[in-house]
Amino acid sequence: MMRIVLAMALSAGAVCGQTAPPPAFDVASVKVSASGQRGGNPILNQNIRATTGSLTMRHVTLKACIQWAYHVFEYQVSGPNWIDSDHYDIAAKAAGPATEPELRLMLQTLLADRFQLAFHRQTTEKQAYVLSVGKNGPKFHESAEDGESDIQPDQKTMSVSVRRVSISQLIDPLSHMFQMPVVDMTGLNGRYDVAISMAKYIPQSGDRADPISIIQTALEEDLGLKLEARKMPLDYLIVDRAARVPSGN
Repeated sequence: MMRIVLAMALSAGAVCGQTAPPPAFDVASVKVSASGQRGGNPILNQNIRATTGSLTMRHVTLKACIQWAYHVFEYQVSGPNWIDSDHYDIAAKAAGPATEPELRLMLQTLLADRFQLAFHRQTTEKQAYVLSVGKNGPKFHESAEDGESDIQPDQKTMSVSVRRVSISQLIDPLSHMFQMPVVDMTGLNGRYDVAISMAKYIPQSGDRADPISIIQTALEEDLGLKLEARKMPLDYLIVDRAARVPSGN
């Protein structure tokens, strides 16, 4: 009897010790985008659509795919120049319902399989801007509507109204604008409706305006968010190998 129990325990241990296969899509198509094709608004990732159990990426770079798969920002990914110039179309479906975090893991597997993607991580201390919630909390609320993100800029009033966006979607354009990493330390994980106006913060006396100071003030006054410069360790993904032409479907 003892031998049987021991054998069953060893058998169970062997099964438990097996490495589970990485999560993967049930079906996926990866193609080079047609010449001249255009994607959606890059600021809001409108060329990336994730629904329950499916992922569609239209006219995206490999760099953008890596960003979405590993939930990092543009400044955190580096490699050959072509990863930010060549474009691809990806349509993938899971075997069943899947959350966005699960879809990101599946895309990681897809990139390793179709692009033979390999990279290493590196941590470097650099100057950055940190976005956090002010002492009185955020002055905006989670969106009550479902749907894709939407941006409505008004150049005349120098204002912008954004609906159903995540904080990461707000940070990407800030990084582009400042040419410096912006790190999200707000702890806000939802999708929000946001309105911001910068015209009222521009000096009217003819003095030269400091764009960064204007944005910092607008973020704090309109949104209740604090943006401050700080030196801190940042993680980077360095692409070591990737196939320019993805493998067959």
